[in-house]
Amino acid sequence: MQPALAAACVTACGATAVTTPVVLAAMRRLAAIDEVTARSSHRAPTVRGGGVAVVLGLFVGVLTAVLVAKHDGPNLLPFTAAATLFGLIGLAEDVGGVTAMRRLALHVAAAFVITAMTVLAAVLGDPTPGLAAVLAVTVCAPLWITGFVNVFNFMDGINGISGMSAALAGGTLAALGALRDAPAVSAGGILVAATALGFLPYNFPRARIFLGDVGSYTLGAVIAVLTTQAVLVGVPLEAALAPSALYLADTSVTLLRRVRAGEPWHTAHRSHAYQRLTIAGWTHPQVTGLVAGVSTIVVALSLASFGPWPGRLTADLAAAVVLAGYLRLPDRVTLATVTAATTPSSATAPPTATPSAATPSPTLPTQRVAPSASPSPAAGATAGVSGDTSGGTSGSPAASTPAASTPAGRTSAGRTSGRDAS
Repeated sequence: MQPALAAACVTACGATAVTTPVVLAAMRRLAAIDEVTARSSHRAPTVRGGGVAVVLGLFVGVLTAVLVAKHDGPNLLPFTAAATLFGLIGLAEDVGGVTAMRRLALHVAAAFVITAMTVLAAVLGDPTPGLAAVLAVTVCAPLWITGFVNVFNFMDGINGISGMSAALAGGTLAALGALRDAPAVSAGGILVAATALGFLPYNFPRARIFLGDVGSYTLGAVIAVLTTQAVLVGVPLEAALAPSALYLADTSVTLLRRVRAGEPWHTAHRSHAYQRLTIAGWTHPQVTGLVAGVSTIVVALSLASFGPWPGRLTADLAAAVVLAGYLRLPDRVTLATVTAATTPSSATAPPTATPSAATPSPTLPTQRVAPSASPSPAAGATAGVSGDTSGGTSGSPAASTPAASTPAGRTSAGRTSGRDAS
């Protein structure tokens, strides 16, 4: 790693870690609090807006890289513009709120500006990308940036999931940039990973503060820009998208499932695969670890895209199988949980003996049963009390036995077995 990048990495991580407690206090004073709702995966009100520290860390890292590298530094202007524009939109949402249509319009406008800056930087850079790549990026990048910003925001729902994913994406893109001699991609990836790692201790495994929209918008935007730049310098599409593949798959499948079910797709919900796993009983660290592990496997498989086509196609198929397994896991976990809950417990608990109505009530050795066919009113009243208390049947011999003659053990046994039967 070059000295400028090493210095930028350290300062970005340090600035994020140091400023997060300050941001936490400031956001608490601004009442930027995520309350517990039906969609929430947290159990207590938590401060949001921690992404402000991430944005500050990115700015410090960019400034350090520029100052240390001087005239030989990477062109981080599109990267910085993405962090600034989407960070401001997210901050406005966290503090004051922005209507859905206005927010979407701001996202699209910012995406067009950033696409123009990214394409212009690539055309003026060295080497210049091919005309086909430039045209494809010019057409697709605004939709890609807008879409992935919202995908990243949708997936930021449990402790550590977006911090882990951003660290993995940043590290992967940094390696891909170094492999293709693209300093802007490499430097940007290092800064994303550094700031994510600086923020993680405050959000994982216990969340003292959330990224908020300012954090998820910023990280989603800079990862989308770096992915676009990686494609422009010749990185295979599978490798460039691999760190984001799980987020894209989870969001796309969830959206399609909600549309097919006739549910309002644009409203808040808890039906993402990672959310369904937490509903099924998995902890936040378990789900976050699973997401990080699956994404790492997909990234490893994507390296085959640099090789011949047979191996590339095989790796693509394997990655699809891995992602499909992740998406189906919540159904399997839920089924296993329901099966375990409905399994009868008679195999482990001995059956409780229930007195039979056909079995006569035992009498004491000195007891004599009156031969009279018509019991006295007092005896009938006693028999009724005895029958209700013991749980016996009115037609049984016990019903005609005086209460004093009924063993104490029968009464408790009859009441207990009655509750067991219900």
